[in-house]
Amino acid sequence: MIVMYLGKADVNTYDKGSEREFLVSNGAGSYGSSTVIGANTRSEHGLLVVRPNDSETHTVLISKLEETLYAGNKKYQLSTNRYKDLIYPDGFRYLQEYQGTPHPEMLFVIHSIFLKKSIFMPHNGTCTIIRYELLESPETISMDIRPLFAHRINNDACGDQASSDFKSLEASGGIVNVSGRGFISHISFTDGSGAVKWSGKPLWFENLIYERNNLPDKPAIDSLWSPGYGSVSLSKGDVFYVVLSEEPLSYTVEELETLMDETIKRQNSFIGGVSLNTDNSMALNMAQSSCHLVAENKGASPAIFSGFPSVLRRARDTFISLPGLTLATGRSGVAKGILESWLDYAGKCGGIMPSSINAGGSAELGDIDAGLWFFYAVMKYTTASGRDFARERYGELRNILEKYTAQDADLGAVMDAESKLLKYFNLEGTHNWMSGDADGEVIVERKGYLVEVNALWYNALRFMEEIAREAGDGDGASRYGGLAKEVFKSFEATFWNENTRYLYDWVDPSDGKRDDSIRPNAIFSVSLPHTLLPADKGKIVFTTCWNELYTTYGLRTLDPHQEKFKGRSEGRPDQKKKAKLRGMAWPWLLAHFITAYMRFNPDNTEIGWRFIRPFSSHLRRGCLGGVAEYFDGVMPYKPHGDVLSAISLGELLRVMNEDLIKN
Repeated sequence: MIVMYLGKADVNTYDKGSEREFLVSNGAGSYGSSTVIGANTRSEHGLLVVRPNDSETHTVLISKLEETLYAGNKKYQLSTNRYKDLIYPDGFRYLQEYQGTPHPEMLFVIHSIFLKKSIFMPHNGTCTIIRYELLESPETISMDIRPLFAHRINNDACGDQASSDFKSLEASGGIVNVSGRGFISHISFTDGSGAVKWSGKPLWFENLIYERNNLPDKPAIDSLWSPGYGSVSLSKGDVFYVVLSEEPLSYTVEELETLMDETIKRQNSFIGGVSLNTDNSMALNMAQSSCHLVAENKGASPAIFSGFPSVLRRARDTFISLPGLTLATGRSGVAKGILESWLDYAGKCGGIMPSSINAGGSAELGDIDAGLWFFYAVMKYTTASGRDFARERYGELRNILEKYTAQDADLGAVMDAESKLLKYFNLEGTHNWMSGDADGEVIVERKGYLVEVNALWYNALRFMEEIAREAGDGDGASRYGGLAKEVFKSFEATFWNENTRYLYDWVDPSDGKRDDSIRPNAIFSVSLPHTLLPADKGKIVFTTCWNELYTTYGLRTLDPHQEKFKGRSEGRPDQKKKAKLRGMAWPWLLAHFITAYMRFNPDNTEIGWRFIRPFSSHLRRGCLGGVAEYFDGVMPYKPHGDVLSAISLGELLRVMNEDLIKN
């Protein structure tokens, strides 16, 4: 088993420890996350963060634990908090090491006292479990564990306690029930002897600062409530547990040990089945992080979450990341279940692939390319697992594709009768992946023929030509093949820009306007399975993309020579929104760039790995083992967005599996 390990030198200051975040999850959307030193730096951090039924947002129920150790008449505070002008306590100085496999483990060393802390969430459970084990000590010690409750949505903070109505009740079985701000949560202590003593002494922790909330002038300020603390005495070899739960739970030590063993066995079994045929530690650490993004719920359809802390079900993110998160990690059955689920949703939406599924289970429409990315995912699945699924569901696939040819205004994109290219007509409520506005200003104006949409369109037509033929639909095969030929002919004539030796990002046939900005969307013309350019022009497009858009952690969303380029996510919220699509570098685009590189340089796997290798350092910062959503497009390349992103992680796993490891 490959271990994510951090030593003393990695965590011996607040800045070093606070930039490294751990994540545990239950595989169903609930999670626990903080920094390895226990200081919450985001409002989304919390040891127990859940999504209530039918809610669109997650709730931080229990934020953290304040841990105090007593030995030899001395007090040692193991926790760490950040206030406006103060870091207190500074428990990070006792942290000797962190180990992230099979779950987060921290070792605190105080002279000859070695205390190990482990954190895990049982699969599909409703709790976070913290295990303390006294590995070494010359004498009996005691500990106080004080839980801090938040009871608020995870993307906000509650600096004002005036409207709070927290109260607690110690129930039977050692469970402490806490209510407040419209929520109820629970905490219990188990050491096997029943010797843990609860002291009900309420206390507010005020003015805690979350400096990574990315507010322009001031960080988020929070106030947390504690109902009291549990006390326990420990001798060498003793173990005790703290259970943080959404529902009242009572376990014996034996039951908790079993839950931990099952969690470890599940993770080991998963890693053993990963199809990445390599001993590469970076690949396997990334594969392990993929478990947080793929939900395999009993009694429910599997799903892919967009990332953490967003935890959304978005079509584009799902289909882009599916090949890497499921197929590259040996979960083809899960991949099929995800595709079937979305295909069923499309059927309920009249053949239009929805853009997202909300927490209540209903579908939302809007992304014009959702159906096209679905065909991309199905194409990847059939390559890995056979074509039975596509043949069996051919009628439904045909219905989705025909929506693009039927002049259906609800879709927001229709096939041009002459060129056979897809035309985006900016219908209100419809989007492409670069849609967005900041204070009413459109961040990236795009209309007419979009280059990446038509690259996806061509691939969908070629794929459906093959499936129609195998399904016995000769007329359909001829139709889709004919359309594909027309698109191929129109694409180069429409998008090739001789002046820039690149492709126009969009062309509006209604007024002849063309956008000659160098953006990364052209890469799909040479990275998707079916390319749209002759080899010489394809290589020119790739080379221009390399020279103008490539950075260490992704492709920029805009050429830095452009006037509107914003290379760093900084300043006011509207400026950060603009930067996201006017200069930030996205790892998922880098993966397509690498695929294109390998297409033109099939024997140069070493350079392909060179593009990937910088992420081995990133995996040891941010969300440990994970990849952020996007990065600054210029130095110092800070990460932004989701700290663990499905499209970033998924695409990097895909390109390693498809283009690098198997070469």
